[in-house]
Amino acid sequence: MRSNLTLSLMTTCAAAVLAATVLTADQPFVSRFLPDDPLTVDQDTALDAGGATYDELGSWADFVLNTFMPPGDQRPIPALNANTLGEVPDSSWFTNRIGTRPMTLAQIERGPDRVDGLDVSAWTIVAGKSVGHQAGFRAVSPADPSQMYQIEFDPISNPEMATGAEIIGTAIYHALGYNVVDIYLVEVDPARLTIASGATIAEPTGTRAFTRRDLDGILRRVARQPNGRYRATASRFVDGRNLGPFRYYGTRADDPNDIHPHEHRRELRGNRVFSAWLNHDDSRAGNSLDMLVGPPGREYVKHYMFDFGSMLGSGTSDADHPWAGHEYVVESRPALLTLASFGWWRRPFMQVAAPSEMPAAGSFTADGFVPERWKPHYPNAAFRNMTPDDAFWAARILAAFPLEGIRRIVEKARFSDPRVIDHVTGALVRRRALALRSWLATQNPVSNVRIESDGALRFDNPAVEAGVAEPPDGYEVSWFRFDNTRGVRHYVASDVIGTAGPAMTPFGLLEGAEYAGVDIRATGGKFPQRGAPVRVYFRAVGGGWTTVGVDRHADSSAHMVAGR
Repeated sequence: MRSNLTLSLMTTCAAAVLAATVLTADQPFVSRFLPDDPLTVDQDTALDAGGATYDELGSWADFVLNTFMPPGDQRPIPALNANTLGEVPDSSWFTNRIGTRPMTLAQIERGPDRVDGLDVSAWTIVAGKSVGHQAGFRAVSPADPSQMYQIEFDPISNPEMATGAEIIGTAIYHALGYNVVDIYLVEVDPARLTIASGATIAEPTGTRAFTRRDLDGILRRVARQPNGRYRATASRFVDGRNLGPFRYYGTRADDPNDIHPHEHRRELRGNRVFSAWLNHDDSRAGNSLDMLVGPPGREYVKHYMFDFGSMLGSGTSDADHPWAGHEYVVESRPALLTLASFGWWRRPFMQVAAPSEMPAAGSFTADGFVPERWKPHYPNAAFRNMTPDDAFWAARILAAFPLEGIRRIVEKARFSDPRVIDHVTGALVRRRALALRSWLATQNPVSNVRIESDGALRFDNPAVEAGVAEPPDGYEVSWFRFDNTRGVRHYVASDVIGTAGPAMTPFGLLEGAEYAGVDIRATGGKFPQRGAPVRVYFRAVGGGWTTVGVDRHADSSAHMVAGR
């Protein structure tokens, strides 16, 4: 797809052409690939968004709208911001990391953190929390009063649960590619807490002064450690001006760079896969954040995901509900089935036992997890529009997430009970395998197709590599020259190779072609979708070939000419 700036320029040019000419019914084929394909960066910071203002979206309004009046465009169309490879370019929404760029285990574990840890012995409270169920407040360190943090605690019933979910979720979402805030585990000494003279707290009737009574009320309902201190997370407030949450549908009218409806953004649609993996059932607008950043005259909106305390079996203020991930908050069919059967029909979540002997793990488990049936608390417009291609994009990133990286992130949460580390890690690994079987192994997963300098055609099979699909007997490769201006393929050669490969590029038959391509089919065995080809296009560049396009739903008959 084109970048925002490129799209704007193309639209302007097209309008000028339409005004100056009369188009005939026999219009020429539009070139499939443009010179800058595939785009790796979406220039969605090109236009000044300095006029953007705070968007007030209440949690109840978002719930009611998505539950009873589904918003957004519900057409089953491809994601609008994917490039010709089916990937998501880097943008103000997303930065390609795992699956595209190498990350060390140390980088995966560190996540977005700017420092190794916060060494803060005292905190000055400047405000109460404005939203959310998790107990906490806003505070600064006397050593750096200019930087504000949100301090949040664990419930008495589940020590280490919500703070652990925050640490794990933040690191995972950072590795996946999303914008997140840096967050640290801290110990809060109640004797070293002070309240700023101008500290305030918001109430339904207005804002008033934050008092010692407010602080005592917060500390009474959170878990206290044996040493008398409180385990908490400290989330750094990001730079910029707060514009409120982003919505999973539509666009911001005050952001000229925001041209793709959010329900048709691949990284938001594909987040359904990641949310299902983590049981991030609270994935909604209220847990997102738009910030206006950049110098005056060149400001743009940066989009964040945050507040991961309600995932991995955590409900922040207690363990998550047993139905979380299985049903919407309001869903008539399960209730009617229970009523019609006089209680004999048991809802699936009722048959799943939570790890009650490990309060820090909340209700997190892989038992009863069926990825395709997973649901957030209430409907999400982008999740609803997820296509198999969106799911495959996300699943391929998930497949690239190293198992040791998962464990390192869980260990970062510093659970005091080693059993919790093993349980959470094991559940994440099992849920990952189930998600990959559902969304990676149900189509031909051949990926990362490239022609190397020695002429060898090589590619990866992430489903086989992840152990969620059996390898095929081999692969059939069919080469073609491609006329980019007419959209016609001329097939010139075919071959069958074993799983060890590689196939050799028929350079002689492709000589003089600007574009070429190959269809790759799996043959034999129980390999999923073995007859469906993945079609890959290449452009001749500097004596070699670079991959320029991928079609996972190739039509074998369209625009084909047999022979050279």
